[in-house]
Amino acid sequence: MGALTLKVFSNELREWELIEAEAIDPTNSFGVSLRLSLRENQIYLAEPNDPETPWITDKARLFFDGMFIDKSNNKDNTILWESFFKNFCEQLYFIDYLNFKKKTVFSLVFIFENLSLEVLNILYLLKQNNSLIKVRQAEIYNVNNDLEINYQLNDSLNSSCLTKSNLALLLNTNSRFEGYVLNLSLRQRIFRGDFKLLSIGSMLNLTFPIEDLGSNFNVIRSIAEGTHFTCQSFKTSNNPLLITNTEFFKRKDSKIFFNVLQKANIFKTNNNNLNILSHSLSFVGTNSLTKFLPLASEDLKNFFGFYFINVSLKASSNVKHCIQLHLLKLLSQNNPTQNIQNFFVNQSSDFNNMDFLNKFRGKVYKNYYHLPSNLFLEDSETFINTEGVIKRTTKLISYKKNAKSNWQIIRKIYFKTKLAIFFNQKKDNDIINFDSINIFNFKNYLMLHFYATQTFTNFSFYLTKQNLPYFKFKLKSDIKKTKTKIFFTKLKNWLDDFFTGNGKDFFSYNSSVLMNCSKISRMSSTNFF
Repeated sequence: MGALTLKVFSNELREWELIEAEAIDPTNSFGVSLRLSLRENQIYLAEPNDPETPWITDKARLFFDGMFIDKSNNKDNTILWESFFKNFCEQLYFIDYLNFKKKTVFSLVFIFENLSLEVLNILYLLKQNNSLIKVRQAEIYNVNNDLEINYQLNDSLNSSCLTKSNLALLLNTNSRFEGYVLNLSLRQRIFRGDFKLLSIGSMLNLTFPIEDLGSNFNVIRSIAEGTHFTCQSFKTSNNPLLITNTEFFKRKDSKIFFNVLQKANIFKTNNNNLNILSHSLSFVGTNSLTKFLPLASEDLKNFFGFYFINVSLKASSNVKHCIQLHLLKLLSQNNPTQNIQNFFVNQSSDFNNMDFLNKFRGKVYKNYYHLPSNLFLEDSETFINTEGVIKRTTKLISYKKNAKSNWQIIRKIYFKTKLAIFFNQKKDNDIINFDSINIFNFKNYLMLHFYATQTFTNFSFYLTKQNLPYFKFKLKSDIKKTKTKIFFTKLKNWLDDFFTGNGKDFFSYNSSVLMNCSKISRMSSTNFF
């Protein structure tokens, strides 16, 4: 006879059956190091692994539940990859010949969000070698990416530099939700004493005392004019810090806020006290490569296909706005794309886009393809976090069988387009070309885009740890700047929900654990349902 045990114990998880591995947190822009417990391609536990930040939020601890959703009954999982690539290239060849005969310009629009450095660079090469392809961002961000100081955090938020400052201003920033590492640093600095924290935006509970100045853009104007009561605090402070986020750059008048703060003596380039908190893990790497334009209504006038990569259509307000404008124009005037079999490609691991796309079937597109891509931990990917530090992930699980990585799919399309002959090719295909199947050799090619190195070996990309920013102390230009209208409206209203808020990852929306936590939190703290 065997040992007598309870029947409940047979269904419980044993610690000795788990395999521990290291990963990063994709729910915030810092990419905090995590220690995961795995068993049979499932994640059961996520714990902090960084000794300097031994703490993570409940969202980072529980979001993995939304990664493993059973969609085996979905017909899109049985896609034939070879037939898709063949039909895709035939469509490109047909549209290129049609443009040559009809003298029209039909284009294929690639729209991306949350991409690694490998996928982003191969997508950029695809755009450079084919005039039919346009690459656009899903959201609008009016960020000047000439200097790293304009889109990432700087060294002024280190523990040693933060002690030298006694004043900081949060501009439309929810540090507790967007970057809990920054929130912990500010909390420790306030409790040491001799530090004052001001906030312009929604009233939030950041777990430490702050002084709210309002949520209107008029507050910034009054500070620049010197009529606000906090101007004396800025004048007498030591190394004042300004912390804002990339969500602020969605405003049309965000381009001139640097000049406004310069007049208020808050932002000085030589003091390096401006800090931009990114909204996602891939935002800094995207701006480090080049300036990608956002999706606009002009891109929908003459198009024959949409290709979305890791875009959540429900959470992307700019995509929904452009599609709605396109539908209104279809009702008012004839569109040249009505006689073309437009297609829509959804390359992601998220299945919630189908509910949104069914409303526009037959109006915006006629043919639909879903390319199942791998999950977050099914590939070895590279990112640059909001501090300029390189974060890498390793392959830990193999959950999907018929799925491919984003780099494999885009590289296959790039290879097919190199073999085809296009009539309207405006650019020389031999100017920029990379012909390599191995992704490790391709990462050495990325080294030339992002960093300067003394030696160029197979391990050059992996030995580099941080993207060192450079600063321009004197900004002088004889070109007259364009005038921008200022909108004296309220800034973004943050919803105090740390579980299923406006995050940029797919997994939080699908996690049943985080949904239940969100309902309990709202019912116990507010009367908003």
